[in-house]
Amino acid sequence: MRSGRHGAARPPVGVLIQQDRVDFALFALIFVVALASMVFTGPGSIVFWLAFLPMISIGVLVWRRIEHLARLELRDSEFL
Repeated sequence: MRSGRHGAARPPVGVLIQQDRVDFALFALIFVVALASMVFTGPGSIVFWLAFLPMISIGVLVWRRIEHLARLELRDSEFL
């Protein structure tokens, strides 16, 4: 786990997700739709293989959003 200049630990992920619930709800919805399309089409369809693209991109976007929120939280705590 990374720490800030003053040794402040990164806030828990649950706290960060609560700050941007709408973004993470949309990420979850896109992931579920992609997963459902994979389940209903099967591996013989091109839709099945194209559904991997949004699933991978959602993983990257969630990771980047959590890192960004953690940096904002640490920056805000330095001003206290």
